[in-house]
Amino acid sequence: MLIHVDVVYVLLYDQETDKILAVHNEQFWSLPGGKREHGEMLSEAAVREAKEETGLDVRVFDIVHVSEKVINDEHATFITFYGEIGGGTIGTTDSEIQDIRWLGLDEAEVLMPYLGNIRELLRNHAHYHVEK
Repeated sequence: MLIHVDVVYVLLYDQETDKILAVHNEQFWSLPGGKREHGEMLSEAAVREAKEETGLDVRVFDIVHVSEKVINDEHATFITFYGEIGGGTIGTTDSEIQDIRWLGLDEAEVLMPYLGNIRELLRNHAHYHVEK
């Protein structure tokens, strides 16, 4: 039986340099993010994971990408938010993160082919709302 997990990411884009922030863990490059913890809203998980992996305080807005994949015994749904930096300093104490780097879009697409066309993601905006 498959276990469902939600994995959230934050797309942080610097218009001035035309680069996105990426992290390199022990195996591959990705956007800052990780698994949602029990009881967390998706947006809360994205903010927490971005802070843990980059040291930055971020705000998240609309969803720009959703995909899913079965990995071993997990059915994972990947949700990517568009975000912006509100403060903090780049750095991490997360032992899984080997590097944090601003990547040009062409380089990012090569290192993270599962994202597809990043410029297209920057134009995507699906409304996200948390009901209280």
